[in-house]
Amino acid sequence: MPSMLSLEGRQLGNYDVVSRIRVGGMGAVYEGKQRTAFDRRVAVKVILGNYAVDRDMRRRFAREARTVARLHHPHILPLIEYGDEQGLLYLVMPFIEGGTLTSYLRRSLPDLNEVSSIYKQLLDAVEYAHDEGLIHRDIKSSNVLLEQRRSGAPHVYLADFGLVRTSKQTELEQAGKPIPLDQVPGTPHYMAPEQTMGIVSTSSDIYALGVLLYQLLTGELPYDDPDEEQVIHMHLSAPIPSPSDHDATIPIELSEVVRTAMAKRVEDRYSSITELRQAFLAAIQSPADATLPIENNLEADEIVPPVGRPISTPLQPFEAPAPMLLVEQRRKRFVSTEALARGRQHATDDVRRNKLRTTEPINGQQRKHRRFTLSIMAVVLVPILLLALLVAPRVMGISLFPVGVPFLGADPTATVTITPQAKNLSDAFILTASPQVSNPDVATRELPNRSVPGSLTDSRTMPTSGSAFVSGAQARGYLLFVNSGDSPAFVPAGITFTTTLGVPVQTTQAVEVPPQQEGQNGTSTASAVAVNAGSIGNIPVNTLARRCCHGLFVSNPDQFSGGVDAHLAHAIAQADIDGVSGQLSSELQQRELKQLLNKMRPGEVMAQQPVYRTTVTSDNPVGSRANQVTVHVTVTTTVFVYNRSAAGNLAIHLLNVQAHQTLGNSYLQQGTPTVGIPRVVQQGKNGLIYLSVPVHEVWTYSFSTQQFKQWKQSIRGATVDAALAYLNAQGGVQAVQIHLPFGTDHFPSTVDQIKIMVV
Repeated sequence: MPSMLSLEGRQLGNYDVVSRIRVGGMGAVYEGKQRTAFDRRVAVKVILGNYAVDRDMRRRFAREARTVARLHHPHILPLIEYGDEQGLLYLVMPFIEGGTLTSYLRRSLPDLNEVSSIYKQLLDAVEYAHDEGLIHRDIKSSNVLLEQRRSGAPHVYLADFGLVRTSKQTELEQAGKPIPLDQVPGTPHYMAPEQTMGIVSTSSDIYALGVLLYQLLTGELPYDDPDEEQVIHMHLSAPIPSPSDHDATIPIELSEVVRTAMAKRVEDRYSSITELRQAFLAAIQSPADATLPIENNLEADEIVPPVGRPISTPLQPFEAPAPMLLVEQRRKRFVSTEALARGRQHATDDVRRNKLRTTEPINGQQRKHRRFTLSIMAVVLVPILLLALLVAPRVMGISLFPVGVPFLGADPTATVTITPQAKNLSDAFILTASPQVSNPDVATRELPNRSVPGSLTDSRTMPTSGSAFVSGAQARGYLLFVNSGDSPAFVPAGITFTTTLGVPVQTTQAVEVPPQQEGQNGTSTASAVAVNAGSIGNIPVNTLARRCCHGLFVSNPDQFSGGVDAHLAHAIAQADIDGVSGQLSSELQQRELKQLLNKMRPGEVMAQQPVYRTTVTSDNPVGSRANQVTVHVTVTTTVFVYNRSAAGNLAIHLLNVQAHQTLGNSYLQQGTPTVGIPRVVQQGKNGLIYLSVPVHEVWTYSFSTQQFKQWKQSIRGATVDAALAYLNAQGGVQAVQIHLPFGTDHFPSTVDQIKIMVV
């Protein structure tokens, strides 16, 4: 076998090997030239080292060639040739100068338009493979090749179908067979949780596409660690990272696509590539509709307080802003409102001067008319003036009373209602229930289970429903021969005699009849049968009495019996046994289920429904002639049970640990965690059961007394807008409502008159 290091410069069939492009775990790819195509550049894939002589690897290599050869899609790298050069297998494919997506992302991050183009092409390729009944199992950035075009995004090719499985193949294989983590086929950084346990489906490819979308958006892998086994554990239990948390410019809608595609449970992911594509297109198009025009941003910043931090933003340590910030914000606000007030005052003065000139009194009648007019104006203007005294501070940003002084003795307390940020945490944890474990263990994610056996037997007798043809039987008896002569006489077998009833009988044995001696006749008997079968052969006594055989006398001193006519008789049919066994089995299973439930301890549940083994026997075999049959049925089963509360508590503990790691110590759990119904994802050997336990919790931000004191110091004497801006900028604040004392537009100047509540 030639060494991999010596392939450069060698010839493999119709191809000259030029240089090595890259090396993988089991194979290498070389650049080559096709001799019969004017030295066209090609890529030649070969198997490395000991794998080259491994039968399984050679079969896998040939399977990859057959698979790619039958695929015809613009975004799947086609096969040019498959060859065997002195035992060295090789695949020949087009040479793609753009390289892999891995190297592409190392150079620069694509913009959203490029991400959309690359990802849609990749979705088309995977969807085509799924439609052909194929599961790739190894979708990753190094298996995505990019061909640069003169304009626009690169053209995408999906390559390396070495681990491909057919949908039919996965149905026939035993799903869920435990696999050591260091032997799991595929690439750990892109591997779906169920794939680590031997479960493979099209959903595994969808999970890998979710990882790839995260990588396209951020340039990094969602789970990365030098230890590949640790990476697999992260896929199984670590929270799904959000691209928007990594880069705030990434639309949150795309983060939702990643989150759904990378869901831990298969049923929580997109059901097909079509569904994934629809969600991706909706997410990639949505941000443009929500973007504000650039020219409006400055104006909006002046009048709209900062909103609370998005839920997905990582928590930052609490830092109370300096009170000076409020003074600056307030000053900016006062400049604009004073200018506005001056403009309004100028217009009012002009109107007032014009009105004075036209209403100046000339005589007494005019004075009376003026007094009457002034009375009416007073009635109208006094309420308006009072209303203006209340509204003007709100509208114009000024205060007609000292700061913090309520109007007409109202309650001087200002109330601030804070709605804290709430985080909904959900996850499904893979737990192992084992009969070798006595107590739940958070570190190993194990909890105890035990086996509960059951066995019941019952029988039932039923009339038979089958029939069998019974052939006629010959009647049997014997004949007496008497010899009165002096010489013995011999009677051979097969001699036929006819009785007086016309029934022929025949001897079935030869006999020698002795002669007369001392005056006594010699006698002998011979067995005989009626020649014809049936009851007619049952002849009475002495129906045969005559001379025969050279002086012998023959008779039948006893009647013949056993003759039976042909007829149909009852027999045991298979339906008789099946009918009884089916009815008995159903009854026994119900009774046995009750027994199993009675054997279970409080809080225990079955890992799965019992699988019953049924044994059926009968007193006579099928086909036997009988008027009735007795059927015996035995039903046995063994179920594994575990404590559901223990599984739920273990999952809750794991989610709490995850919450503290993700949210920090500023959040507290609210309410009661919701634990879903555990689902068996795999049943292993020796009673091992792998459970997926979903759990949901709500965590809300918890504020300290020290924070409230700092907030009161910062907002005392402030306007509503300034206080809102300050409070909304604090960590953990979702919403703020402010209620000031009646008639004031500023907070009280003393902190004792400020009340902060959390709802």
